[in-house]
Amino acid sequence: MFFDNYELIIGEGQKSPFLNKYGVYQDGTTPMYRDTDGRLWAISGHSHMGHIAMFAGTCLDDMHHMWEIQTAFRIGHADHAFGGIRYPDGVLPRGSIWPFGLYICPNTHRFFCWFHNETGWNGEGSAYDAFGPCETPRFDSDFRHVGLMHSDDEGKTWHFDRWVLSAEEVCFTDRYAPISGVIGQRGDIIRLGSGDFCMYVEPDGDDIYVFYNILTMDISQKSTGEAWLGCDAYVARCRKRADGTMGDFVKYYDGAFCEAGNLGRESAILSDVWHPRVVYSVPEKMFIMTSKPILSTMKNRIEGVDAKARVMQISTSRDMLHWSKPEIVYRDGKPWGNHYNAIVPDDTVSQPNILTSNRFSLLNNHNGTDVMRYPVELRRKT
Repeated sequence: MFFDNYELIIGEGQKSPFLNKYGVYQDGTTPMYRDTDGRLWAISGHSHMGHIAMFAGTCLDDMHHMWEIQTAFRIGHADHAFGGIRYPDGVLPRGSIWPFGLYICPNTHRFFCWFHNETGWNGEGSAYDAFGPCETPRFDSDFRHVGLMHSDDEGKTWHFDRWVLSAEEVCFTDRYAPISGVIGQRGDIIRLGSGDFCMYVEPDGDDIYVFYNILTMDISQKSTGEAWLGCDAYVARCRKRADGTMGDFVKYYDGAFCEAGNLGRESAILSDVWHPRVVYSVPEKMFIMTSKPILSTMKNRIEGVDAKARVMQISTSRDMLHWSKPEIVYRDGKPWGNHYNAIVPDDTVSQPNILTSNRFSLLNNHNGTDVMRYPVELRRKT
């Protein structure tokens, strides 16, 4: 167990660069990447509250707001969103973008951004969830996909490429079918698609990994606490390229990376983890995943954890596939963390998913709040 061998010394919080005063309302962990010139970039915000902006600097200490992004495609209503490029399930796309992954081609300087999308938010009259058309999704029961966009002007203008990750199950139920000719998920137990993710880019390897969630729900129940049955983590990967293009994901299933990123099967690598974020610790030679629990706090209240489960948990791995049971983080004897939690190195050289020191920062936030930064020391127990 992690806390049998380590302790986290968490300092006092301060504001990060990603703040509401810049018109940025971060909803998820903030994606970052360092280009070949050594500049650290971040993209923060989401498209239906405030705006999405690019940030840059040498590290978190001097990272600052650069510019508001523009998209060369529309979002919102299904009649015009994402250039009419349908979800892999065949449904016209709709809604917003939540950027959660960033990569910069080392040769062409093209920026790639992977984003989360949901069918029940910002549909401008075309949104739907598991039950049918909606203004906002009931019990968070709408359907997720991951999209890819790119920019050739350092994030000023973005072009939509395609949908790159979707669950095996189609993105609607037999209660409401937005298209004909496809059979929706039948019965009360459904899954809500692939999303709420982070990217892990191998610094010296060949692959880019995406760690993502799928929610399982019993839509016959009358409250969120009763309806949510599972929130599991999965992993897929694509091969890095250096020619300004981006390949497709292959999902991990039944012991191998072997299933298509769109509509392929997948095997869970960890249970009860919301919005996983993965880094690699060079000093400790292990991967560290931060997340937050959902089911354990809904079904069995944990003393000191509020109803929204604003708490961080940690899990570790040697191979990115086999993870220790998540453990809640305590500070001064009380559960500590927030809805979204991310470890970020403080140095001016490392990629944001690589820790070269046991001193680093933790970023956390709730839906649309300022992102706070905490200094942390990972200390081995004697």
